[in-house]
Amino acid sequence: MGEAALRRAGAQVLRTELSFAALSADNPARRRPRSPWRPRPAGFWTAFEDKALYYDAFRAVNGKDVLLVGPTPLNLRSGLAAARYSALPSGTTLKAELFPSRSTMLTRLADVPADAQEVRVEAFGETFDLAIQPNFSTALSGARILFTINKNNRLEWIADWAHWHAALHGTDTVILFDNGSTDYTIDQLEATLAGVDGLKRVIVIDVPHKFGPIDTSVLVTKFYPRFLQISMTNLALRRFGMDAEGLLDCDIDELTWAEGQSVYQRAGQSAVGVVRMRGRWIEAARAPDMEARHHAFRHRLANFRHRLSPPKWVLDPRRDWVKPLSVHPYLHRIHGAPITARQLDDTAMFFHFKGINTNWKEERTGNGKTPGQVRIDDRLAAAMSAFAAQINGA
Repeated sequence: MGEAALRRAGAQVLRTELSFAALSADNPARRRPRSPWRPRPAGFWTAFEDKALYYDAFRAVNGKDVLLVGPTPLNLRSGLAAARYSALPSGTTLKAELFPSRSTMLTRLADVPADAQEVRVEAFGETFDLAIQPNFSTALSGARILFTINKNNRLEWIADWAHWHAALHGTDTVILFDNGSTDYTIDQLEATLAGVDGLKRVIVIDVPHKFGPIDTSVLVTKFYPRFLQISMTNLALRRFGMDAEGLLDCDIDELTWAEGQSVYQRAGQSAVGVVRMRGRWIEAARAPDMEARHHAFRHRLANFRHRLSPPKWVLDPRRDWVKPLSVHPYLHRIHGAPITARQLDDTAMFFHFKGINTNWKEERTGNGKTPGQVRIDDRLAAAMSAFAAQINGA
């Protein structure tokens, strides 16, 4: 079965925690959206993350610094720049360097003593003590990592998604950020993924924080308030993936395909270590007697609209240009990457399944298409055949 030969089930489950800090409810300081004077519906303000400062604090891969990752500060930036940072228990004063972008910010605290257990941030009239979490990048050296954020996707969908990438691409490590699922527990997620053939390591991280709204009151980049999702993408890189062979950004409703090649290999062989993949919408049409699973969906729209899914990427994080903290991976491209990293690969792609969805964002699972509007997707059919052959030992 070659390099993607499957190992029997029994992946190691790695348990880890995050160090979260937020302004207290009665603190008048709060994050404001861009163009805060523009009117917004009440639902926007309920979903907008106005209090979180940091989602996590952890040792950098160099072992000397500590990194804080959190939402972009917007109007809170001056307060965080003026904050006092120190190491505990020694009380050593630390210098902070801020690296903000549209939706997230990394803060570097340089030369933190080796025996430090926490970092203290004194800002906005409050004191926040954050436990310094370990960096797993060395432990995951050479790993092929697949990651996403999840909420209430069905367990069988999650297993199918992981199995596909293990079989066809050699994925051996899955990092799943769970955003407060109520249909099952973290233990059930871990058990589901640990039972997938081919996986060596499973990391499920509880992130029960605000996911963030869409801001239609701004003219461009209306998805910028999705602070949690973008911050977790950066966390996947900086805390877990800096020494990995590859890091693949792919959601539960997305299956990657590269004409039988591993997308991790393609990224490693590319000039800048990035493969940027086109997306292809797969419609929710399926036979009435088939369960709603990835393999049940085979059709795309007959017109050009099946090509309108935004691209995704896979990264070789060992490249030198990835090291600066001004490089921030987002969902559809990597901010700060070389300009050539925006090029789309002609071979690699992913299928984006409308039928694998809880309709949390919009109604997707209803079919509503006539036979003349859809056709069998030939590339998906080839990918499904390759997957079946792989798992059957052909």
